[in-house]
Amino acid sequence: MNTLESTSPQSPKQSSKAVRKILLVVEDITITGGIERVVANLANAFVRDLGYEVTICSCFKEYAASPYELDSAVRVRYVYEFARKPMFERAQRSKLYNLYYRNVFERVLSYKICKLARGFDVFIDNYNCYLPRSWLRPADFPISIKVFHHPFQRPRARAKRFRHIVVLSHKQLDLWQRHYSDVRVIPNALTALPPIQRERESRLVLSVGRMAAGDQKGFLRLVDIWEIVQRGGEFASWKLCIVGDGELKSELESKIAQKGLGSSIILKPFTKSIEREYASASIYAMSSHYEALPMVLLEAASMGLAPVAFDINTGPSDVIDSGESGYLVEDGDLESFASKLCMLMRDEKLRISMGERSLQIVQDRFSQERVLDLWQALFQESIAESKHNKKQW
Repeated sequence: MNTLESTSPQSPKQSSKAVRKILLVVEDITITGGIERVVANLANAFVRDLGYEVTICSCFKEYAASPYELDSAVRVRYVYEFARKPMFERAQRSKLYNLYYRNVFERVLSYKICKLARGFDVFIDNYNCYLPRSWLRPADFPISIKVFHHPFQRPRARAKRFRHIVVLSHKQLDLWQRHYSDVRVIPNALTALPPIQRERESRLVLSVGRMAAGDQKGFLRLVDIWEIVQRGGEFASWKLCIVGDGELKSELESKIAQKGLGSSIILKPFTKSIEREYASASIYAMSSHYEALPMVLLEAASMGLAPVAFDINTGPSDVIDSGESGYLVEDGDLESFASKLCMLMRDEKLRISMGERSLQIVQDRFSQERVLDLWQALFQESIAESKHNKKQW
């Protein structure tokens, strides 16, 4: 197991004395993905703004280092220094290996994580950990919090062993509360991007995300939408730029070539300077099949881009007030999505007004200060509850 450590500097804002050390668990901090970026941002904020000691526990390590900037005070520990993907793919092919992977490997991994968690005050799982039953836990086991980054699918028995469940948006809160006793909504915080001048007269539609197998981000249907937009030639001067990397990229390239859209669709690799991509665009298109709370949508709004998104189960509706700060389109209605894009492409004043309203919404609802206050409130409430229970005992 590899450990990268450094000494934490004095923080300008001191947090509650009851909580000092936080462990954030993630699948693989070295890959490019929304959850990994959220964990990196949260770790940095806990260190820089609240003065916590933070360690990221990365279950796997596919690449040499994280693609996201981490504060020098954030420690990273790897449980296994290899990629998860080959094991997962083998489990998909073999029922016998899948039994081993689910019932042996994942439990051993969880045991290693729980062993590491001892000595921390708070343990925040962003992966899929098994916890020991409460009566089997040592006295110094930390406050346990499970964060779900995806929409509700089915109740998970392993999640019920966590003290608190955190979800990212309000749309499904009543559904979560039917299955878990303590559910809180804490959205992802908007991370300030480096200041950069936007190209107000840009004729570029942008979409950003991981090109993963399964096409969660809906890039394949975004190509279909762009084909509709390009009918008739009215928007021949406009470009669609998709930024990301992943297994789907070759299939995406083939579809673009097949439809003859190579001159109007640009594919770019993941970049650490994503603010430059936002600054070069005037519209953001989110074609995802499912989300929890997409960071790219928050970032695009913070740069004043007018968004168009499918009204999928969770995520976009927490960010977009349809008709005021962008457009929400019925999921799967490609023609309507294309129509909304065309409306924005025709009307620069509309793009600017919706972009300004989007910026105001993310500042009001998703500021880092507001989100950190929610986390601190949860920590302090949990500590007070523990003290109360001990007194009763």
